[in-house]
Amino acid sequence: MTSRRRVFSTTAPQRTALALLCLALGACAHGGSSGDPGSGIRFVADDFPGALAQARAEGKPLFVDAWAPWCHSCVSMKSYVFPDGVLSPVSSRYVWLEVDTEKPANRAFVEQFPAEALPMLLVIDPQTGQAVRRWVGSATAVELAARLRSTALALTPGAPGTPGQAALARASAADAQGEHAEATLAFREALSATEPRSLDHGQAVEGLVQRLAQDGDPAGCVQLAREELAHVAPGTSLATLVATGLSCALELPETDPRRAAALGALEDRVAALARDPSVVLMADDRSSLFETEEGARRARGDLVGARATALRWTSFLETQAARAETPEARAVFDAHRLSAYLALGEPERAVPMLEQSARDFPKDYNPPARLALAYLAMRDPWHALEEARRATSLVYGPRTLRVLLIRSEAEARIGDSHAARVTLARAENLVNELSAAQRSASMHSAIAAKRKALFEPPTASRSVP
Repeated sequence: MTSRRRVFSTTAPQRTALALLCLALGACAHGGSSGDPGSGIRFVADDFPGALAQARAEGKPLFVDAWAPWCHSCVSMKSYVFPDGVLSPVSSRYVWLEVDTEKPANRAFVEQFPAEALPMLLVIDPQTGQAVRRWVGSATAVELAARLRSTALALTPGAPGTPGQAALARASAADAQGEHAEATLAFREALSATEPRSLDHGQAVEGLVQRLAQDGDPAGCVQLAREELAHVAPGTSLATLVATGLSCALELPETDPRRAAALGALEDRVAALARDPSVVLMADDRSSLFETEEGARRARGDLVGARATALRWTSFLETQAARAETPEARAVFDAHRLSAYLALGEPERAVPMLEQSARDFPKDYNPPARLALAYLAMRDPWHALEEARRATSLVYGPRTLRVLLIRSEAEARIGDSHAARVTLARAENLVNELSAAQRSASMHSAIAAKRKALFEPPTASRSVP
């Protein structure tokens, strides 16, 4: 998952960003891969009122894929999951909607269903307009099909349902409305009411660990991860649990004894999952496991181990990119490949792939924005500025902030401090104009931090006589 605050993708912020597909350039249907009859799913693009009305008229629940073009997990779902024929049996049971959360036209939807991390997948009851299921992060086609079959059955009039499913519905509705305390309580109810290693139990664990991480409760997040390790079946929910738990453990004070204990148990489990081909995961999510492991080793000061993980991570990503059947599928891995090359201290290795993506997707802001980052790491600010300017001309929505921060750094590095200050002022204006659902305090903090890094001399340490 890719998030506005980093969590596993889910996307720790957020873990990171990714290449734009045709669906970001205009309305088009997701198709299957070559040799695959496809899922038959056809998405309504960026029309929530229209899709809701269609779902109401057809008597079907509405499935919503809330995404953004910078979200690597989102575009991975578009290339590798939604077209999969495994989803064919459920394709006619839903009306399908995709919402680009960055587009100004979708502001009302984003305000009604705020997302702290992407992708955010919703199932909405068309009669009430309320979310009855909410999943943050990705899933394999098999996992998503199972979730959608279960949800459709639970929504069938006269279906018996279970206490666990009812609690998951309450948690989803509360989370979708930003009522985090209520969502946490409902997830805990679902946890108690579901059988360990069941589908519903995994969803309850995944939702709760993400909620604890997002709400700034690293101790609770770590405790849940350790308690539930043996109670979640191998798959995306388990990967989310261990990776999010490991990230939370790193947030604990170094003097907290729970930190060292959790790091040992969770880091080993993250590494094992990343390397275990018998556990079926999206390649994007397996990459996130490698990324989490590399970051944890680096945070502990194990630079040798971090480099070894980065080498293994890089090899995995290059293999996956080479197997991709389309430019869109190959570009899914651009963001993580750049991150892996940066972790190795070899940003120049990213340039050929990003130049290829820029040629393949000339209207996508992601390749030039990532090229700018690579050139900054290569200490080539002139080329970085050229790419940042190109990205600025293409980007839209909240992601514009990140592009402007990159551009200001390139301008400062070539010695044009005036231009850098103007760019940062432009970034502030952008944030002030965003809707409340798209704006966060961290955005102003990021601008302040960039201004400090670029224009304030480092504070000199002075020994006390």
